[in-house]
Amino acid sequence: MEKRCILCGRKFVVENMCETCADDDLFTTEPKKSVSVCELCRKKLKHEADKSQKPTKPVG
Repeated sequence: MEKRCILCGRKFVVENMCETCADDDLFTTEPKKSVSVCELCRKKLKHEADKSQKPTKPVG
């Protein structure tokens, strides 16, 4: 299935639908739109989150 990244707009192929599902409950009464992020943006977000969690170095 082809999806579009919500951050960069790039189209990418998703083999497993469980990767895009935000909720484990498949039988909801109201269909929710799944949020899709491409692999490049996912890695970029992880890198920025890891960098922001590191303690700042003292100025010496």
